[in-house]
Amino acid sequence: MRISADKLFSGKLAVITAALLLLLCMPVPGKADEAQQTEYRIKTAFLYNFSRFVVWPESAMQERSEFLLCTLGETQFKEQLDTLTGKTVHNKTIVVKRHSQPQEVLDCHLVFIGEQQDLTETLWTLQKQPVLTVSNIAGFTEKGGIIQFKLIENKVRFRINADAANSAGLSVSSKLLSLAIDVTGSR
Repeated sequence: MRISADKLFSGKLAVITAALLLLLCMPVPGKADEAQQTEYRIKTAFLYNFSRFVVWPESAMQERSEFLLCTLGETQFKEQLDTLTGKTVHNKTIVVKRHSQPQEVLDCHLVFIGEQQDLTETLWTLQKQPVLTVSNIAGFTEKGGIIQFKLIENKVRFRINADAANSAGLSVSSKLLSLAIDVTGSR
């Protein structure tokens, strides 16, 4: 049985057309993805530096070999946060943990709160606990959170609620306060 050149050509053309259609349907990493990955890396670096420029009460640090950096709820930069595992801060080794309930983060030192969380319950649970709370949620510092990330002209900036930090027994370095775009409360 012989296949004519026309049939062979049309068969190859169909395969090539199908492959091209498949490629067109696939998402192509572009500048938006790159910008988002850069944003996540920057936020991760900020979280690490926040942990370096905040002092926790001795009772929250003593007899512990680990510094617990936790997430509460869904976060978009899990892989970047994992790069902090094993680094050292305040002579403690950073361990990244993920949680879904506010009661689970009471032993954490720093908690990044995902946008789907119920802020009222979360902040009430963590109120007056030596936990540095950080989030992207709009109005986070006004609602009692300590540090809020804010994107301004595609640059990651942050706001600090000094009263919330003081209430948690945390001391925020003047260097960190000077880098904030806004500090509310008494320093």
